Amino acid sequence: MKKQAMNWTTLLLLLIGVYAPIHTVAAERGHHQLRSTTKDQAAFTYPQLPYRFFKQANDTVKKASRIVGIDLDASNDALTVRIELTENQSWTEISLYNMLGKRVKDIYRGPVSTDVPVRDFTVNISDLPNGLYIVSVQGSTIRLADKVFISR
Repeated sequence: MKKQAMNWTTLLLLLIGVYAPIHTVAAERGHHQLRSTTKDQAAFTYPQLPYRFFKQANDTVKKASRIVGIDLDASNDALTVRIELTENQSWTEISLYNMLGKRVKDIYRGPVSTDVPVRDFTVNISDLPNGLYIVSVQGSTIRLADKVFISR
């Protein structure tokens, strides 16, 4: 029995999860032929994709709030967290946690508006030892986290 090669369309449909029975196409004598299969072989047919797969994609992508960057200034022992927000937050907590889950530093607490979309929050970290920490941003509609390694 010859091994059948899977064509790129079948592979693509497998990857996107639209997998229905598909007839395998084998290359024989220089051209493609549909091969009939027996019960113990895989017999497949191309699925009818729903209309939603062919709709025009909307080019506008809704931005999400995110941590843009975390900068460590070792000369001043300052940690700066840069955050981009897409909507106003009635309350926001930006904190630094150690790897045991203990809050070791509060960076900011209070409301944040989106008048300026990217904001910097700075805190002095001279009292913290070197190591791996988690920066946590929690707001009225957001939850973000990122890691930072403090090394002087």
